Amino acid sequence: MKTRITRIIALLLAAVLIMGVAVYRLIQLQLIRGSDPTVRTVSNAVRKYEEQASRGEIMDRNGVVLAGNALSYSVQADYYLWDAEEQNDVILRLYHILTEAGVPWEDVLPLTMEWPTKYTYTTLESGAGKRFADFVTQQGWGSPAELDPGRLFNLMCQHYGVDGNLTLAQRRALVGIRYFLDDRQFSAYNTPLILASGVTTATVARIAEYGNAMPGVEIRVSDSREYFSDYASHILGRVAAISPEEYAERKDDGYRMNDTIGKDGMERALESWLRGVNGTRAVEVDRTTGQVVTEYMLEETSPGRDCLLTLDLELQKRTEDALAETIREIQAKGQRSKTGDGADVEGGAAVVIDVNTGEILAMASYPSFSLERFSTEFAENRDDPLKPFLNRAVQSAYSPGSTYKMCTALAALEEGVITPRTKIVDKGIYDRYEDYKPRCWIYRQYGGTHGSINVSDALKFSCNYFFYEMGYLLGIDTLDNYARQLGLGQKTGIELPGERAGILAGPEAREANGGATWFPADTLMAAIGQGDNQFSPVQLANYVATIVNGGTRYRPHLLKRVAEHNDGAVVMEQEPEILNTVAISDSTLEAIKKGMRGVVTENGTASSYFADFPIMVGGKTGSAQMTNHSATGVFVSFAPYDDPQIAVCVVGEYASTGGSLAPVAIAVYDEYFGLGLREARQAAEEAARQAAANPPRPTAAPTQPAGPAPEPTGEPLPEPTEGSPAPEEGGEQTPETGNGE
Repeated sequence: MKTRITRIIALLLAAVLIMGVAVYRLIQLQLIRGSDPTVRTVSNAVRKYEEQASRGEIMDRNGVVLAGNALSYSVQADYYLWDAEEQNDVILRLYHILTEAGVPWEDVLPLTMEWPTKYTYTTLESGAGKRFADFVTQQGWGSPAELDPGRLFNLMCQHYGVDGNLTLAQRRALVGIRYFLDDRQFSAYNTPLILASGVTTATVARIAEYGNAMPGVEIRVSDSREYFSDYASHILGRVAAISPEEYAERKDDGYRMNDTIGKDGMERALESWLRGVNGTRAVEVDRTTGQVVTEYMLEETSPGRDCLLTLDLELQKRTEDALAETIREIQAKGQRSKTGDGADVEGGAAVVIDVNTGEILAMASYPSFSLERFSTEFAENRDDPLKPFLNRAVQSAYSPGSTYKMCTALAALEEGVITPRTKIVDKGIYDRYEDYKPRCWIYRQYGGTHGSINVSDALKFSCNYFFYEMGYLLGIDTLDNYARQLGLGQKTGIELPGERAGILAGPEAREANGGATWFPADTLMAAIGQGDNQFSPVQLANYVATIVNGGTRYRPHLLKRVAEHNDGAVVMEQEPEILNTVAISDSTLEAIKKGMRGVVTENGTASSYFADFPIMVGGKTGSAQMTNHSATGVFVSFAPYDDPQIAVCVVGEYASTGGSLAPVAIAVYDEYFGLGLREARQAAEEAARQAAANPPRPTAAPTQPAGPAPEPTGEPLPEPTEGSPAPEEGGEQTPETGNGE
């Protein structure tokens, strides 16, 4: 009995002790550590979410914000609260709200919205097309390449349990969102998916009205990318939701399926600088009621860094406007002319570069597009045959025409083939070869020649005969060696993705591209910039900069500085990067610059455009004959002549002549040097309009009749004489000289 009582007392003491420990622990949790957000009662569940950091801003060289952030609302699908049985009804409710508000939703299904539906993928071998093909195959439906798109759409409706009584628009939207969830691997293992961005407060209120009728649909406050200018669109690029392929490549770097990422332009090139460090948000939910108890940050976000570009926004605006205006004027003039030259002009590009640093001050591509309206105008721009999304300054290559002749002149002078004083007699027909006898443009058009001419005048009047002879004496290997040193036919290394290397004419390039055998005649064509030569506008601008700065070739670049967003502390300053140095003697440089100065003065091929221009400029015109089109025009220049600061390249597809593009360069110099020519022109135009609106009162008629008008003399216009300047064959037109360069 005594033993039994002892055991009972021991058990009671043990029970009291256990209860005491439990009470102590409860008091500790509730009173002592209750304020610690990492300690929660077992009755609650804590979910962790990625909190996206703000993206860094992109500015011009003067600190003007080009791309920044704006607070906005996004609609998200949270898997934890998602109701699989009711999801179609939830999606339809959301569809109606977004449609009424005009808010686009995420849709990656490569089927058109209209009926009969069509495929919109470009390839089934990679990217979104391959994911779609894999999805279709996994369902046992075959391949999209073999399936009628309408049939496949119906199969997807059945797969997702879509009510056949719904309208086509409702079914297409429902299938599109369901497929998006599958494509983005919507599950408990991934963060909530953004279904729509840029949602207004009114739309948020509409969604809130549904309350529990839309389980899993949440509104989050987040940053959205905002572009403050319709200029520099090709340079800035855009951001968008990360693709599954990008996520697979970058998930180890901290990216999540719901992140945005730079897709092109500097947004892509500067991704590592612009992207911030995401934080972690904890959401505590009552297990019983499912209600959110509280939210708190476990890890704070860190914003991305700000990036200052080398661009000057005002110069960028002026360059883009001048390029667009000049191309439209060339087209209108061509339509009025009898020959129609230039009437078929299409796109164009312009590049302005600092010759002493490689900084890109402006870069224009025409036609362009709006980053703010990218989504709403995407289909229109995508289908536009003029390809507005193409950055022609970097991603296109053109025949340089006679603008290549400075390279030929440089090689001939530095190799000792000629001196600045050497003269070559232009015979009109180049007869080194029995089976190939090209003619100088002046002989072809007028039957005359340039006579005895030195290298500077050969550049000034763009004498083909002179440069045929230089090509013959140099040979293609020596010519190509100098072209490579000047960066032609190779990528410049500019930060923008998709840069095109172009082609440097020669036997190796011809063979690599599957062309015909290289003949000596091809060297003659290469020496005047024709034939296989294909260079991008940024290459041509840097080529001119390299020559006129005395031979230092810099890497063209758009990034100037990186700074912390919060305090502006400089993280990185981009220093000029020298790629190589070309040996250019003072006499060679002076001879080439003198020739380029003559182009814009003294009856040179672009002299009419620069009459009375207050800044001394050097330039060179060029054109390349095109099959079934007007010639492509090229104009390169630099200023000031005595102390070059900037170089400019302008290209016009089918612009007929290079000289016709000179107004773009004039506009650039006007803005860069603050000449105020635009304001003066606008004032003159306004004065003319005022004069037209208020004509002077007529005076009294003369008392004596006026004398007879003079009789026409009947004398013919003077024929060009040997050595007289006139435009180049297949090249430039000026008001004074008509056809030719």
